[in-house]
Amino acid sequence: MIELNGEVHLKAQNAPTTRIDGKPSIARKAPVQSKSTLDYDQQYLLGNDDQSTRAYLFFHEAHSEITVDRHTTQTVLRDGCKQIVKLATGRGICPVALNQPLFAAERDLVNGAVDSMYLDQLLTDKEVAIADKWTIDRVSAARLLHLDAILDGDLTVCLVDSDDDKAHLEIAGKIQATARDVSTELDIKGKALMDRKGGFVSWLALQIDETREIGEAEPGFQVTAQIKVLRAPIESMTSGRSLAEAWSQAPNPSAAEMLQFQSDLGFYRFLADCRWSTYRDNGEEATLRYIVNNRRVAQCNITNLVDFEPGQQLTLEAYQADLERLASRTGRDVLEATEQLTASKHRLLRVTMSGSVEGVPLRWIHYHVSNDNGRRLALVFTTDESSLEIFAQQDSQIIDSLELLAWPTKLDAKSLESVESAALPSNTKK
Repeated sequence: MIELNGEVHLKAQNAPTTRIDGKPSIARKAPVQSKSTLDYDQQYLLGNDDQSTRAYLFFHEAHSEITVDRHTTQTVLRDGCKQIVKLATGRGICPVALNQPLFAAERDLVNGAVDSMYLDQLLTDKEVAIADKWTIDRVSAARLLHLDAILDGDLTVCLVDSDDDKAHLEIAGKIQATARDVSTELDIKGKALMDRKGGFVSWLALQIDETREIGEAEPGFQVTAQIKVLRAPIESMTSGRSLAEAWSQAPNPSAAEMLQFQSDLGFYRFLADCRWSTYRDNGEEATLRYIVNNRRVAQCNITNLVDFEPGQQLTLEAYQADLERLASRTGRDVLEATEQLTASKHRLLRVTMSGSVEGVPLRWIHYHVSNDNGRRLALVFTTDESSLEIFAQQDSQIIDSLELLAWPTKLDAKSLESVESAALPSNTKK
């Protein structure tokens, strides 16, 4: 169980203003409160590195409620995502559902505030007496707290009491680290119980005061988190599967780096790299950004276009002519124009353009996606020429998995509300 209170720190959009120390200046602060509950079975194997570590989780319950500046968002793990494996990727160990891709909010939910399979790393193999202290190695502490790396400071544990059944521990540490490629500072105080007969941590209570800098992908924050964990051994997974059985059905590691993106107002969805973030989505327009190592590599603007009559299609010649007029006004060059069907059987028009803005060479990739029912969507990917290798095939991944969903019978506020409500379990409907 996790309870969090504090404030988020936001920077002005499209304003690269920084402080004297080079850190982003805070444009606005907003209060934040959050509560989440996770209840799951877990079977895991800790290896010497991420590649040899594996875990299988079956969730009985997973939900959260976060309120930022009086706006409340609820996240409930979907039934099809209750079986999770954790796979080693190029960016650490990531959760992936066995049956369908996770949403970003679901990924963050199942990760929790601490990674329970590393809880026993708080213990020591050395013989200790009351009041003795020991230091947790930084790699284990970083994995426990979902940090990229600990740069300074340590997590220490002290034995404060012990009997035949339990050992009482106190935990403390002041840490400077990186998380999701940005700097963060943590002040940690807590207590834990060790089951001496079982040799595991059975109970943990932590208070973490954290101040995280603003990043390109996420806001910064200054929060206090109260974390409580109860653990007990189980004879078998409730699902009836073992770690080995679940692992035999695990997707390849690249799948752990993919998330499901869905516009509930725009009625479309696609799979994309987890480094994409949605910055706005009002149904008519959406903006996504591709952030790598806390640097904006690309942006994608999505626009819902007026429907055509069923069976009517825009020709490649007409689409190219429109963009050539845009190119002539803005000093851009049309490099390529192609037409094809996507894996979802949508008709795709693609036009690539190059040019420069304020002396920076840029590449624009325009897409027009349509189906036989008249649905149309325009996507424009923008990246600088020096980032083309990093950007790679990000646009192809999104376009190939893009699905245009059917509009509700009547596109008005009530119908949109009913669609959103139907997607939630009954106990979360507003």
